[in-house]
Amino acid sequence: MNYIYDILLNFNRQLYDFFEWNLNDNIVHIRKIPLYRVDSKTLLDIRDYKIRVSDDFLERIRHRTEVFTSKDVDTIEYATLFTDGSNVFALKFNRDGESVKKSMLLVDEEVDVLDVSNRLQESCLEYKMLGNEVYHPLKTRREQKMEKFVLDELYKSKKEKANEKLKYLYFECFGKVEDSVEEIFSQFRNRLQSGDYCMVHKLYDFFKLTFVHK
Repeated sequence: MNYIYDILLNFNRQLYDFFEWNLNDNIVHIRKIPLYRVDSKTLLDIRDYKIRVSDDFLERIRHRTEVFTSKDVDTIEYATLFTDGSNVFALKFNRDGESVKKSMLLVDEEVDVLDVSNRLQESCLEYKMLGNEVYHPLKTRREQKMEKFVLDELYKSKKEKANEKLKYLYFECFGKVEDSVEEIFSQFRNRLQSGDYCMVHKLYDFFKLTFVHK
């Protein structure tokens, strides 16, 4: 088995580029972790989907990842690095073999891993895709949080039947009158999901302002 030594990982439900790591994130200092080289399609699936690996693979990586702690060295039960020679991701699995957390690497450490990966043979990973977890490289961590906040507030406004508020926001954003709340909500949702961050910021500022005056 091939290992990578002395790197930092930031395991989260989704991938964050190193420049979006926060000080309050649970960043772990890895002493050593297994490394597997896979083909590019497999790595894209690992990046974009929640996956389940075989029991055999789980057993191979069990307690193979060691972590520096404040007093000693501990282990992560199921974790490993995957690379296709161009990119690297770390995954943590539960006991059922399902991927539960992921991490990217610091740039200089990723370069070192890629250099090692060029000397490795490709492995065939048996896995099943369970659900989409698409990585959005063009959305910053802050923008993703703002988008979720805005969508939550729109859902809440619709549920509370705050129709006049929704009609006002629609006119402010689209410059026209719309009486159908379903159409208003549908238009907002479609525009936000398409990446209209001018609208995200406008709606975010409005909802934050209403919080202040409550």
